[in-house]
Amino acid sequence: MSFRLKTVLGIALIELTVMAFLIAINQFALGGSATTQLYQRAESTARVFSNTVADAVIATDLATLDATIETAVSSNELTYLRVKNPAGIVLSQGGAKAALAAPFVKDSNFDEARSDHVIDIDLPVTVEGTEFGSIELGLSTLAVEREIAQALYWNVVIALIGMSLVAIFGFALGTMLTRQLQGLRLGALAIAGGNLDSQIDVKGRDELADTAKCFNYMAQTLSSDRRTLQNQQDELLAKRARVEVLVGCLRDISQKRSMIDVPDTDRPDEIGDMARATVVFQNAMQAVEIARVEQQRLISAFDQVEEQVAIFGIDGQVMFLNAAFRAFNQNILEALPEHFTLRDFLNAGFEQAAFLGVEDRDAWIEEQLLRVHGMPREIRRAPDRILLTVQSHVDGIGTVLSAKDITDLRQSEQQLIHASKLATLGEMATGVAHELNQPLGVIRMASNTCVKRIDKGKADLEYLRGKLVRVGEQTERASQIINHMRIFGRKADGVSAPFDLRDSLHEMSTLARAQLHTLDISLKLAVPDEAGIVLGEKVIFEQVLLNLVSNARDAIEASDAPKGQISLTAEFATDLGHVIEMRDTGGGIPEDVLDKLFEPFFTTKDPGKGTGLGLSISFGTIRDMSGTISATNEGDGACFRIILPNAQQDEQALNQPAA
Repeated sequence: MSFRLKTVLGIALIELTVMAFLIAINQFALGGSATTQLYQRAESTARVFSNTVADAVIATDLATLDATIETAVSSNELTYLRVKNPAGIVLSQGGAKAALAAPFVKDSNFDEARSDHVIDIDLPVTVEGTEFGSIELGLSTLAVEREIAQALYWNVVIALIGMSLVAIFGFALGTMLTRQLQGLRLGALAIAGGNLDSQIDVKGRDELADTAKCFNYMAQTLSSDRRTLQNQQDELLAKRARVEVLVGCLRDISQKRSMIDVPDTDRPDEIGDMARATVVFQNAMQAVEIARVEQQRLISAFDQVEEQVAIFGIDGQVMFLNAAFRAFNQNILEALPEHFTLRDFLNAGFEQAAFLGVEDRDAWIEEQLLRVHGMPREIRRAPDRILLTVQSHVDGIGTVLSAKDITDLRQSEQQLIHASKLATLGEMATGVAHELNQPLGVIRMASNTCVKRIDKGKADLEYLRGKLVRVGEQTERASQIINHMRIFGRKADGVSAPFDLRDSLHEMSTLARAQLHTLDISLKLAVPDEAGIVLGEKVIFEQVLLNLVSNARDAIEASDAPKGQISLTAEFATDLGHVIEMRDTGGGIPEDVLDKLFEPFFTTKDPGKGTGLGLSISFGTIRDMSGTISATNEGDGACFRIILPNAQQDEQALNQPAA
C-alpha cells in the first residue's frame, strides 16, 4: 500500500469518524427533541380533551361525547380516543379499530411507543377534585419517525458528500506530498543499487524539500567516501602485495637461506618500516646463526678439554655439562632427572658415597653451594681421585663449576716433596749425627763410670740411680730427635686438617738447629703463646719451613760471613691473618730475580747444588692453604713472609654468600 493511499485512507477514516460522531449527535438531538415534544403534546391533548368533555361526562351526554371524539380523531395525529366512566365502562370512543381493539397499555416514554407507533396515554376526568371518569388516547408517532428518518438520510448524504470531497482533496494533497517522497524513494533505490551519484529534484521550501537536500548531501558524501574507500582499498591492495613480498623475505630468512636483498627499505611509510625491520631481523638471524655456530664451537671445545665443566643457570637448574663431566660423573647423572640443581647433584653423590673425607654432609653441601667466587678447593672422590674445583658466578648466566683431576699431579708433588724431604734429611744428617753423639757420649760415660764403680765395689744405689736417670734423659733426647726425623720423613697422606702453627715451628726448629749448630748459624724463634690454627697438611707445611731455612743457610754460607743468623717470628690473628716472617743475614736476593723466585726449576745456586723446585713447591703448598708467600730484601739479608688465613675465620668466610 502506497504512502499516498495510506494518507487518503487515513484522512477519509478521520472524516468518517467525525461525520459519524456529528450525525449521531444531530440524530440524538433531533430525535430527543421531537419525541419529547410529541410526548408532551400527547399529554397536553389529553388534558385539553379532559377539560372539554368534563361536562358531557358528568351529564352522561353521549351525543356530545361522540361528536367531540369524532371531531378529535379526524386529525391525523390522534389514532384513537376513548372515554370511560369511573366504573371503567366505555362511554364513547373513536379512531382506528385495530387500535381500539388492542388492550390499552400506557407508554411511559417515547421508546415504548415505537413498538406500535402510537403513544398510549390515559388521564382522569376530574372536576374540583372529584373523578368522574377517564380518557384514553393514542397519538401517532409516524410523522416524527419520518422526520427523524429524513434527517438521518440528509445527514448521511451530506456526510458522503463531505467524505468524497475530503477524499478528493486528500488524494490531491497526498499526491502533492508524496511526489517529493517518491523522488526520495527512487533516490534511495538508486543508492541501494550502487549509484551513489544519484540526485533528486528539490521542489519547494518545506520539510520534504529540506529532507531531499539532506538526501542529496548524503548521497554526495557517500559517493565521496566510496571514492576515498576505493582509493584506500587500492592502496591497501598494493601494500598487501608489498607485504606478501616482505613476508616471503622473512620466510626465506627464517629458513636460513643465503643473503637476500630486501626491497622497499627507502619507503617512508609503514611498508618501509616493515622492510627495515626485515633487514634488522635478517641481521639478527645472522647474528643468532653466528652465535649458534660459536656456541656449538664452544661446546665442542668444552667437550674436548679434559677439565670437567658444568653450568647451572640463575634458577639453579643445570644448563650444560661437557663430555668430561658426563663421563666422570656417569653413575651420579644416571640417578638424576633431566633437570637438576647443584644441590641435587651433591646429594646424589653422597647417596653413592662418591665424596670422601666429609663428616657433616649437610654442612659440607651448604659450604659448597656458598663457596667464595673463584676460590679453588680440592675434593676427594671415590675411590682414589682428587679434584681441584673452582666455582664462579657469572652475571646473567649463573654458576660455572669446573673440576680438574689433579690426582697424578698430587702424587707427583707428594713424591717430589718426599724426595725433597729426604734430600733435606740427608743434608741434615751431619748435624743430626752430632746432635745424637752428645746424648750417646753422655750415656757412654755414665755407663762406664757405673761399671768401674761396680768393679771396684764402690757403687752405691743413690749414685747408680742418678747415673741411670741421666742415661734415661739423654735417651729421651735422642728419641725425640729420631721421632722428629721419622715424622718429617714420612709421606704426606694428602688430607687437609686443622693444626697449630706453634707445633710446626717448634718441631721444625728442633730439626734445623742440629744442622745449623755445626755451621755456626743461630736460629732464633719467636712464637706467640696463643694458638694459630690453620687448615692444611702439617708435614708438607713443615717441609716449606725447612726449605726456607735450607735456602737461608745456603745464602749465609755463600756470603762468607763468619757467623750467620736466621730469625723466625710469628704473629697470629692479625688483620691479614697468621703472619710468619723468616729473615736471614745472607746478603739478600738479586733484584732482577725476585719476580722469578717461585718459578719451577729456577735457582740462583751453582749447578749441582739446587733443583729449583723448593720454592716452587712451597708456593703451591701455601696457595693450596689459601695463603700467600712473598720475598723481599731487608737490611743485610732476605725476608720471606707467609700469610695464612685463620681456620675459624676461613670457615666463617666460606659460609658467607659469594658476592
